[in-house]
Amino acid sequence: MLDTAALLESPALHPLWQHLQASGPYQPGRGWTLDNPYHRPTDLSGLSPGSLGEPLRMETLCTRRSLVLNRLLFNIYEQNNLYLPPARFSEQEMQAFHGYYAPDFVAANALLRPVLERSCFDFLSGTISVQGPWSMAHLEEYTRDALSRFEAAPSGLCERIRRTAHPDKAARLFLLQVAPDFLSEASQMARALPGNYGPVHSELMKIFIDEFGYGVHPQKHSTLFEETLTSVGLSPRVHTHYYWYLPTSLLMTSYFHWITAVKTRWFEYVGALYWIEAVVPHFNRQFSRLLHDTFGAGVNTGYFDEHVGIDLHHRRMAFDKLIRPMVERYGDGVIPAMVRGIEASRLLGDVSERDYLEQMDFCEALAAGGAAPAGPWQGLPARELAAGTFLEPNVYDTPHVVGVVKGRVEVDGGYLSPRVLAPGEAVVVPAGRMLGVRVLEEGASLVLEPQAREERG
Repeated sequence: MLDTAALLESPALHPLWQHLQASGPYQPGRGWTLDNPYHRPTDLSGLSPGSLGEPLRMETLCTRRSLVLNRLLFNIYEQNNLYLPPARFSEQEMQAFHGYYAPDFVAANALLRPVLERSCFDFLSGTISVQGPWSMAHLEEYTRDALSRFEAAPSGLCERIRRTAHPDKAARLFLLQVAPDFLSEASQMARALPGNYGPVHSELMKIFIDEFGYGVHPQKHSTLFEETLTSVGLSPRVHTHYYWYLPTSLLMTSYFHWITAVKTRWFEYVGALYWIEAVVPHFNRQFSRLLHDTFGAGVNTGYFDEHVGIDLHHRRMAFDKLIRPMVERYGDGVIPAMVRGIEASRLLGDVSERDYLEQMDFCEALAAGGAAPAGPWQGLPARELAAGTFLEPNVYDTPHVVGVVKGRVEVDGGYLSPRVLAPGEAVVVPAGRMLGVRVLEEGASLVLEPQAREERG
C-alpha cells in the first residue's frame, strides 16, 4: 500500500513543498479582510513535509499548528468547489482565480490530503467508542435518547452571547465560525451524489435539492445565509473574513468533506448527517430569536428560520429513508459506523462551541479595555515596525504579551472592532486564543513575546 507520509519525506518532493510555501494563494494578506476567495493565507514556514503526519490531539486542537493544518486541509477540499466573483473579474481576481485552481497547484495539494486527514482526524478514533452490540432497536433508542437530552436544555451558547456586553459583536463572531460551511452549504453532500447506490441515492438527492432551494437561487440556503450576513453588517462574499475562522470551526467543516470524499466512510456520513439535521431546529430557533433581540427588525433570519422547519423533515428523512433502509439491506454490521458519525458530529460540535466561547470571552476582555499583563513587560525585547505592517491573526500556544513601546497599533480577536494600543499599553493573549495586529504609525516599537512564567500565576 502506498504510504504518502513516507513519500512526502523523500528529498525528491522537497521542491513540491517549497512550491506550496511560495504559492500565491497561501501568501499573507495585508489587512483584516481578503479581497477574493482565491486568496487563502496559510503560513507553512514552520512546517516540514515530515512534520505533517504528527496527529493532533484533543489538547492540541486550539494551537497554531492546528490552525495551519486545518487551514491547509480546508483549502484543499475547497479546490473542489467553484467560486466566481459577483461581477466582472478584475485583473487581480482573474490572476488569483487561475492561481488557486491551477492543475499543478491542485495536484500538489492533493498529495498532502491523506496525511492531513490522518493528522486532523485520528484523534476521533481514540476519543469515540461505538462498542455494541447494535441492532436497529438499539439505534432507535440511542438516537431518541440523545436527541431528547439535547432538546431538553436551552442553548448555552445563545445564553452566553446574551450575557455579554457586546451581544452584536459576539453574534457576528459566531456567524463567522459557521461561514466556512454555510457559504457553500451542501457542497460536502454533493461529493456523495455521484455514483449508483440504490434507492437511498434518490432519497439523499431529495435532501440535497432542498438545500439548493429547488433550483430557485433566492431560496438556496447559502443565499439565505448571505442575506443574514449582509443584514448584520458582515460581508456576504465568500471567505472575506477568512482570518477569523477558528481551527475547530475549520475542522468541523472539513470533517464532512472527509467523510464524503472518502467513500469507505459513507455509513459514517449518513450518521453524521442525521445528527446535524436532527439538532439544527432546536438551536436555530433560539439563535434566530437572539438575532432579532440583538439587531432588531432589520435583521434577516431567513436562513435560521428555514432550517427550523425543513430540518425537522430532513431528520426524519435521514433516519427513515437513509439509515433504516441501509441497515435492512446491509445488516447490523453497518450501524457502528453510523454511530461513529453521530458521535463525531456531537464531539466536534462541542469542541468548536468551547473554542468559540473562549475566543468570545477574550474578545470581550479586549473590548472592555482588559486583558492587561499582571506585571511589568517593558523589559521584554521590542522590534520596530513600519506603518501598515500586518501581523496576521494567529493562535498563540502560550500566553503572549503584545505591548506598545512607541507609536500606535491596533489589535483584534475577531470582533471586527480593533482596539488601539498607545505607548505603554499592552494586552495578554491567552494560550489557545487568536489575535491579529496592525501597525498604525511609522516607526512603532512593539513587544510580542511570551509572558514571563511568574506573571502567569
